[in-house]
Amino acid sequence: MLRRKHGLIVVMVVVAETVWVVVRVQLRDTDFRILSSSELFFVMKKFHLSIVVTNQCNLRCSYCYEQSKTAKRIRIDKAKSIVAQYLNSPEYDEVEIDFFGGEPFLEFQTIKEVCEWVWSQDWKNKYIFFATSNGTLIHGEISEWLREHKDRFWVSLSLDGTKESHDKNRCSSFDRIDLDFFRECWPRQTVKMTISKETAPELYRDITYIHSLGFPITGTNFAEGLDWKDENLVQTVFKQLELLAEFYIKNPQYEVVPLLNMAIYKCEAKERNKWCGCGETMAAFDTDGKIYPCTFFTPMTFSKEQLKALEGINYSDAELFIDNECFDNCYLSPVCNCCYGANYLTTGKINSRDRSKCELIKIRAVFSAAIKAQRIIEKPDDTYENALTIRAISRINELYNH
Repeated sequence: MLRRKHGLIVVMVVVAETVWVVVRVQLRDTDFRILSSSELFFVMKKFHLSIVVTNQCNLRCSYCYEQSKTAKRIRIDKAKSIVAQYLNSPEYDEVEIDFFGGEPFLEFQTIKEVCEWVWSQDWKNKYIFFATSNGTLIHGEISEWLREHKDRFWVSLSLDGTKESHDKNRCSSFDRIDLDFFRECWPRQTVKMTISKETAPELYRDITYIHSLGFPITGTNFAEGLDWKDENLVQTVFKQLELLAEFYIKNPQYEVVPLLNMAIYKCEAKERNKWCGCGETMAAFDTDGKIYPCTFFTPMTFSKEQLKALEGINYSDAELFIDNECFDNCYLSPVCNCCYGANYLTTGKINSRDRSKCELIKIRAVFSAAIKAQRIIEKPDDTYENALTIRAISRINELYNH
């Protein structure tokens, strides 16, 4: 993060044949400095606690990376003990408690008892309960209980687009979801959308459909563990993202999905940081109470031998998680979203990124740059982030817009 002390002058030229943008920037009398870590200290220390209440799921999604599901489920007393440990911890001020699976609502009675036990007491730390669900079980008693407690228990729905796309990915489950219930209870909660090879050709239709339902979208990810290098597939994604970029340029009232809302200014101010807080500000407890750095690193995904090889890693040492080849040679490395569990799954190393997604990242960056250029033209705020963004737009077009 940086502080601006003087102004900037921006001159833009838009090439209208398509959504590509060329930008020139001139900085005048500019002086910036990097803020120290003490200046960036957050007063509120938040921890993301995930509890795997069950390994089981009532669906078999086409892209699921949890291939070692068992009948295991957590004991209620064990779950209570884990929650209490963090709600009374002096190290944190706020805890997000995430019930995870499998499908967590297969263990609704456990979730209900743990929550009501917590709500009946006073705790040192603030907290909120959360779950991501396929939505198929949230009816009757479960939906009534969630509606009653909607202000202190939030649920994010996994929704992969239209009925056609959703049913391809998620076992023909679209008609088993009460979409109105989710809109009613959590209108500001985002949905999670996963893109498979089978649904990539309808990516534009699926995202705009979710927008039409009124749901915010923050999770739009290409499925992990798949090989995305196929040239025809890359061209398909290009065409779909071009349509989507044009949609956002013409409809600025919609919040751009992360897929095309990359923080490209970071490419002009590279920092050697971790992508997420796994093993630091987040942890996942499996059904037996054993702790893991996040929900990806559990026995549902990895073998005992694979997990044992990770023991002793210092998760606060960012250098262990940086792919140096990418960092040194790729302009987009700061915005190439990276899951260390997915790295381990596809490459066998936590710091080695999945190279099959490289072309997809470049396409995303080009169209992200086009959208951001249009937004800056509409609202040319005099900020250092905008100055970096403009530089990044120019560089991305130079490198990748061919």
